[in-house]
Amino acid sequence: MFSSPLCAQVELTHLSACRDALWGLDIHGQVNIRTLSPSCPIGLHWTLLDLSQLGAQMVVSCQTVWVRCVNGELARRYGISDRNPAGDYWKKIPGNTNWFTVTPEEELWAVTPIGGLCRRLTKLLPHMPSAPPPAGAVLGGEDVEDEWELI
Repeated sequence: MFSSPLCAQVELTHLSACRDALWGLDIHGQVNIRTLSPSCPIGLHWTLLDLSQLGAQMVVSCQTVWVRCVNGELARRYGISDRNPAGDYWKKIPGNTNWFTVTPEEELWAVTPIGGLCRRLTKLLPHMPSAPPPAGAVLGGEDVEDEWELI
């Protein structure tokens, strides 16, 4: 991950915003983030994020960022928080899509390569830094196991 001004020659094809950042997908399929703050509401610079495969589509919900890779696979950005708006890493999730979107409630809707409509629910657990985690639970705003449902 490195920071630089977005070159004048780079054109963003997708742009989404959440409370603390602007997320952009450029014409080369690279994901960029511009961190915002109360002291600098327009941000200072764009940061290119690492992504092993280039993105073809990007969507942002209230708490997550998703990218559809050029081969149709989906990846989710993990580790996004108030202190780390860019998150830490991308993780692929099962499935292959031609198009997808996400709702503010974290419902992921997708069109499959054969034209089917699917929905995937992402269950987020709240941050509870002072309480010990229950046995077998994943804390920190990450998702627990979720599946696609053919509609």
